[in-house]
Amino acid sequence: MRNRESKTIKAVYLKGCIAVMVKLLLVCLLLGGCSAKQKETKADAIGIIGAMDVEVDSLKEAAQIGKTTTIAGMVFNEGTLGEKRVVIVKCGMGKVNAGICTNTLINDFGCTQIINTGVAGSLDGDINIGDIVISTDAVQHDFNASAIGFEKGEIPYTGLYAFPADDSLRMAAASAAKKAATDIQVFEGRVCSGDQFISTREQKEKIISDFGGLCCDMEGAAIAQTCYLNGIPFVVMRVISDKPNETAIVDYKAFEAEAAKNCASLVRLMVESF
Repeated sequence: MRNRESKTIKAVYLKGCIAVMVKLLLVCLLLGGCSAKQKETKADAIGIIGAMDVEVDSLKEAAQIGKTTTIAGMVFNEGTLGEKRVVIVKCGMGKVNAGICTNTLINDFGCTQIINTGVAGSLDGDINIGDIVISTDAVQHDFNASAIGFEKGEIPYTGLYAFPADDSLRMAAASAAKKAATDIQVFEGRVCSGDQFISTREQKEKIISDFGGLCCDMEGAAIAQTCYLNGIPFVVMRVISDKPNETAIVDYKAFEAEAAKNCASLVRLMVESF
């Protein structure tokens, strides 16, 4: 009798365990489905990066921001700009910040296109303060492993030193710039990036001698390399805030805010015209 009761209890217990396991499996499947849907939705997002507040503030004001998330000290603003889903973020200055930010946009927010907005110093005598540069490619002018047999700027064992911008994004950026800024010049060419503010003629001439390029900044090439590694299209848009000479620092302080806002306006026009 006791054996029969024991078997009955075990059977009931086993059925209960199976029922619980089935429920847990269903919950996991449902959550997995929701997660997949969320990732699918986020896959349409455009990541917009600026190094400073002034480079992204007007974009955040123009967008409908629905959610903010802080990762690695950076605030990622998810919303819409026009009818496009965007994630707008200030990465902070320098290549490390830019690389971390870009990778987060791609892998945490599912961004499939990256636009980098901001200011830069001119490397060409014909490119003046207020003019626009759209990247064809980007290089790190301060990366140098030539002592062990690599070219200046070359990433060791990759054969690469220049990372090309996406043609469709580049053309869209150039088109938006030419429509919005009929009174200034728009150039397409190489962006040279490094972890230093280029403020002397000697620094400028060295970069031009080694890499050519139309302008210099501190983030573009890091964003370009990160996008390349992830197979994500990108473009760098720059408005010139200074020219590397004796007045570079004065010019930068005087024109930085206006140049940054102008570049943000161009990004907004570009995104809304997609």
